[in-house]
Amino acid sequence: MAEGESKVGPEWSLLCVCVRIGALVTPSKPNATAGNDSQATKYRNLREQRLAALKAILWDEEKGVWFDYDLENRKKNREFYPSNLAPLWAGCFSDPGVVDKALKYLEDSQILTYRYGIPTSLRKTGRQWDFPNAWAPLQDLVIRGLAKSPSPRTQEVAFQLAQNWIRTNFDAYSQKAAMYEKYDISNGGQPGGGGEYEVQEGFGWTNGVVLMLLDLYGDRLSSGTQTAFLEPHCLTVALLLSLLPQ
Repeated sequence: MAEGESKVGPEWSLLCVCVRIGALVTPSKPNATAGNDSQATKYRNLREQRLAALKAILWDEEKGVWFDYDLENRKKNREFYPSNLAPLWAGCFSDPGVVDKALKYLEDSQILTYRYGIPTSLRKTGRQWDFPNAWAPLQDLVIRGLAKSPSPRTQEVAFQLAQNWIRTNFDAYSQKAAMYEKYDISNGGQPGGGGEYEVQEGFGWTNGVVLMLLDLYGDRLSSGTQTAFLEPHCLTVALLLSLLPQ
């Protein structure tokens, strides 16, 4: 939630066990340091305990994904959020097959039908962390999570999601000469809205995700346009985008 945004509503209740938090506090590869094997064993055991807890409490075998757990109502919150795939991004799973199950979840939820990015949710509340906004860190989370699959098909979907996001960023920059914190995927990838402040330009995490995707897929990505024009003062990220094959 952005600084200064106070009307959070009941969906921001702390009475839940969040998938993204569980994934972030579970190190994927606890490393032994020289002369400290006991500490390495301790953290390895803690990791295994947290992996077991993620599976026991948050994993949904029917849907093939993890869900937040509502402590107040004692049930999983089965609404769509990109963070439902956070354990993939964080490497918090032992069965490689869960990545392909997550792809089926995205297909069943019709998330892959959105051309300009992955929506932050499917709820139309007018708030910035809901539909139709898409945020760069959540694109990264899903794309790199799916890319862990050994399946060529799932890896290709990860690439296509990266391609969609790159073109959204490029098209918006071509029109506005700016990178944005969030994008409206219902309006051709224009700058997003909602919240209690105007959409911010810049923008650090958007630029960072673009650079990550260029590093991951730079030999395959394209801008998708023949006519985009970049101002001389453009960001390094936008310059890199302009070098993509058209």
